[in-house]
Amino acid sequence: MGNVLKVRRANLNDELKLFALVSRFPTQTPPTAEQFAESLRIKLKDHDAFVAVAEERGELLGYVAGDAHETFYAGGKTAWVDEIFVAEGARRRGIGRALMAEFESWAAGGRCRLVGLATRGAASFYEELGFETTAGYFKRYLRPEERTGGEI
Repeated sequence: MGNVLKVRRANLNDELKLFALVSRFPTQTPPTAEQFAESLRIKLKDHDAFVAVAEERGELLGYVAGDAHETFYAGGKTAWVDEIFVAEGARRRGIGRALMAEFESWAAGGRCRLVGLATRGAASFYEELGFETTAGYFKRYLRPEERTGGEI
């Protein structure tokens, strides 16, 4: 029997394995286990939030997380991908593509008019999926003292 990749909505039983993946996401502000657990619980209860995982043989290989919110510029709801991550050894196998397809399906079912995200290093991947770039993305940390890593 071959390896079967399954992309599904995350649940509370995924907490430890998902935190292990989230801990490898490149960020200046990595969450503690407690912060992650609280955020996961909030996201799983929020109708406008989405978290999905890619699983193979009981191992989580990737995840996508985002939400949907009303916007004026899109004439309705916009779904925003906050994070997408595929474990290093599992890349270039279609997992990111499958995660994005799951996110887009959720967004379309929630009357979203578009999906947006910010990326610096994966532009060609999103262009292959039909995304176009339209604007720069800026961020400002509200508590700069909480930054812990290098520039992302």
